[in-house]
Amino acid sequence: MHHSSSMEKQSPKPYEIKERLFLFACDVVSAFPRTRLDPPSLKVWSQLIASATSSGAHLEEAAAGGSRAHFLSITRGGLREMRESNYWLRVMVATRLTGHESVAHLVGESSELTAILTTIVKNTIENARRQKNPVT
Repeated sequence: MHHSSSMEKQSPKPYEIKERLFLFACDVVSAFPRTRLDPPSLKVWSQLIASATSSGAHLEEAAAGGSRAHFLSITRGGLREMRESNYWLRVMVATRLTGHESVAHLVGESSELTAILTTIVKNTIENARRQKNPVT
């Protein structure tokens, strides 16, 4: 099943972060080569798919409600997973692992998503500080 990729130039990226993370995860999973992979490629692909899908799952959980501290903790987890995704993408491209051609464009998207998630975390901390209800 083909979906409209968030990475296609003719389609604007969704504004909503949860949707953008969902599309990023779908793009990573869709890029997975459907051929037999050598052990290093399989290891990196497995790590990448785990972190790419986990980042969005964290944000879905964070949006479910609860305290600001819980939101911050879960969002930080999503940020860590996106940073990890960026790392695995860079490793894949730099070492020319099987399938690296299909994910090269996702390095930039993972960097943008990392920046957005960093801003969400910083704003949550700043808003709590202003309301004299600090969270860390």
